[in-house]
Amino acid sequence: MNGIRLAWILTAAGLLAGGLALFGPSERWGGVDLGATGANAFVLCLLAAIWLFSRKSQEVFPEHMSLTERRAWVGLVFLVIILATFTGEMLALSRHAVVPESIHDLFTQRFIQRYVLLIIAWAVVSHLIGRRAGGIEVDERDLQLRHRAGRAADWALTLIVIGGIVVLASVPRQQMSWWLAPIVLANLLIGLLIAKSLVEHVALAIAYRSSGRASA
Repeated sequence: MNGIRLAWILTAAGLLAGGLALFGPSERWGGVDLGATGANAFVLCLLAAIWLFSRKSQEVFPEHMSLTERRAWVGLVFLVIILATFTGEMLALSRHAVVPESIHDLFTQRFIQRYVLLIIAWAVVSHLIGRRAGGIEVDERDLQLRHRAGRAADWALTLIVIGGIVVLASVPRQQMSWWLAPIVLANLLIGLLIAKSLVEHVALAIAYRSSGRASA
């Protein structure tokens, strides 16, 4: 099986496993804990991805791809998973009546471990891509596309902030009490930065695709 096909299989399996870990039913199905099974399968997918990029990185991407473009696609996948993990945890905790007063009340140790694992895996895969990229470095086109993606992310951040202001102005305070807790607001700002980075990677990936088609 070639590298690109295996990469797509691992991506699909990882997203499915991550979805089960985040949103799987709390009760067992047929005696199987789908949440725990999905979490274990997700870790295995991450380890398999690290192996893939350490052994077959050149088979995953076309030779003409720059290092920046390769890392943009990898970052896009990881950011989708990170934002989904963050959002799922926040929504699950928001159903609790108790307003968190510390970071320990807000996030479970399992979530912190999962988040750190994603960051480490992303860093390792990006390093492996750079090591095996065959000397392809950032060129003028990369810089232009990154600048364009950065502007798209800035616009997205502006729109999200405006949307947040509208929500704060229109929703009764009683319904927002959990979300207005200082520790929750602090973590929402982190989520906002994650969303901004995701938009930037999406815009960068689309820009590379459009640029490739135009040059072809």
